[in-house]
Amino acid sequence: MHWTRATKFSQAEKATLCRIPGWADSGGIEATLQQHLKDTMKNPPIVGVLCTDSQGLNMSCYGILSDEHAGVISVLAQQAAKLTPDPTDIPVVCLESDNGNIMIQKHDSITVAMHKMAS
Repeated sequence: MHWTRATKFSQAEKATLCRIPGWADSGGIEATLQQHLKDTMKNPPIVGVLCTDSQGLNMSCYGILSDEHAGVISVLAQQAAKLTPDPTDIPVVCLESDNGNIMIQKHDSITVAMHKMAS
């Protein structure tokens, strides 16, 4: 996985995206996922988080990312994965605007998105 300076996310925020796939390892699947997302939302610049399955169905979300975003987020991650010939290279999609950034990454059958407001 490669992170660029252009994403403007802290190492802890990037680690959140990498940590989510382990959610099934520690017991209650849904509760663990919910806790990871709630912990992420405690970071003031983060205004939205979302997890979606490979079909674009919302698994969980908080903040300004909602059910209506799940399908688009899933498709963006799937399409980005088609741009690299190496299936082990997991791309990070970063949508940037003057108001903030949305970082999206697919892990197996789960796609995670995090919306951070510009500081």
